[in-house]
Amino acid sequence: MPASRHPLRLVVLLVACILAATTACSGQTQPREYGEKYEANFMIGCTGVEPNAEGVFTDPSLGTVPYCECVYDGLVEKVPFDQVEEFEKQQATEEAGQIVVPAPIQAVYDGCVQTNPAPAE
Repeated sequence: MPASRHPLRLVVLLVACILAATTACSGQTQPREYGEKYEANFMIGCTGVEPNAEGVFTDPSLGTVPYCECVYDGLVEKVPFDQVEEFEKQQATEEAGQIVVPAPIQAVYDGCVQTNPAPAE
């Protein structure tokens, strides 16, 4: 299903997830592959909250934890890191309504929306 058929907030959420996962934090280098650092950044961007002392994401303001975990796992399984990184670079210069989500990333997103609670409003 094309990205344009999804509510704008869901596309913005997906972009926020990818942006958070590929953006440097505190001057540290950006992750260049999937792994713990990338996943931590991704989950913060996707849920909209930092984990508590036990590493649990409580009271997400954007996406639910199961949804965000599904998207991350799907990206790792189905989308090469360089494609995610390229999408992040491309969308950084686009207006929110003009963002075209690549088919492999859109497929991950669609599968997660169908199998997990919808992202928070």
